[in-house]
Amino acid sequence: MLAMLMWPLAGPAHAEANPFYVGADLSAVHDSNVFRLKKATSDTSYSVGLLAGLDQPIGRQRLFANVRLRETRFQDLSRLDHTSYAINAGLDWAAIDKLSGTLSFSGADGLFNYGGTNTAQSTERNIETRSESLARIRYGSGSHLAVEASLSHRSLRYSNPAYEASALTQDTAGMALYYQPSAGLRLGTGLRLSRGEYKGSGLDFDRRDIDLTATWLATGLSTLDGRFSVGRRESRGATSALDFSGATGQLIWTYRPTGKLLFKTAFSRESGAESSFLDVAEAQNGSVGDASRITNSLAVSAAYALSAKIHVDAGVRANHRSLVAGSIDGSDTLRAASLGVTYEPLRHLKFSCQVGRETRSTAGSLSFGYSASSATCTAEIKLQ
Repeated sequence: MLAMLMWPLAGPAHAEANPFYVGADLSAVHDSNVFRLKKATSDTSYSVGLLAGLDQPIGRQRLFANVRLRETRFQDLSRLDHTSYAINAGLDWAAIDKLSGTLSFSGADGLFNYGGTNTAQSTERNIETRSESLARIRYGSGSHLAVEASLSHRSLRYSNPAYEASALTQDTAGMALYYQPSAGLRLGTGLRLSRGEYKGSGLDFDRRDIDLTATWLATGLSTLDGRFSVGRRESRGATSALDFSGATGQLIWTYRPTGKLLFKTAFSRESGAESSFLDVAEAQNGSVGDASRITNSLAVSAAYALSAKIHVDAGVRANHRSLVAGSIDGSDTLRAASLGVTYEPLRHLKFSCQVGRETRSTAGSLSFGYSASSATCTAEIKLQ
């Protein structure tokens, strides 16, 4: 949500001379526990993908779009074979010196992530489809004082009826005021009003948040992004154990000590789907159907350029969720780590491999524990 309320301190990025690109990729994934159950089932999947995109300035406007289509086949679990897509498209516009805005749409579908925020034990095929539409207008860009208004619509659906209770639609309207006292500091305050419905359960809810935000370029090497919110979520027509009142927020620290090394640390505290509704064109499936009361998350990542052609990245994260169902309370903690390397022998050709490990421990009966390891290798060619 922080991304919806703030825009970068830096100016807009300029597209390359050729704004279009097309490409393809091949990948293989081995997973030691496909369904993320205590009794593990391992398998290897293979996929081929097609990708295309553009980033085209048109006067003071900018048109952007990227799309990826992927066909995935499993070696043994053929019932999980599927075709998936991801799309992100939009328009950045400017009408007069201080009036600008964004119209965008992001959407994706693919095989549900059986771990993560999932609390239903199943080995059935389940395709998750999610989307987010956003309209944003701001007056005062580039000046000390600016005002911004936004509208967004989110949708989450599942092909398996067993997950229908987590299907979600949500509309949000926001208004924010920003003040930039210096080139390295931007402060903001805003109001968000949301209305949502879990389609399968018929549970409707309203949410109100007051946000305080800040972006601080502490040094040329360090940047801090923060949001502190006080809000309330209430169910309409009935009392729900998921109703929430209190403080939420997010803090992201980006540190680049050298031109080759980058660290990022992020902490967030959120309730329900707000805890993980990321950029839906990039986020992993299964991340948005979170019906937790509150989720505390910490993630640390590092990226290092060994050379102009070889890059290494690593990351660890932990999510602790407070769960509730009726009068029953519980919790679970997810821990994950990954290590990857990317090799680009040519400008248009890239090879990458990554290994990962995740475990989940539980307290109570509302979730289940598991452990899983994975290895992924991908070859990609992109022509621009």
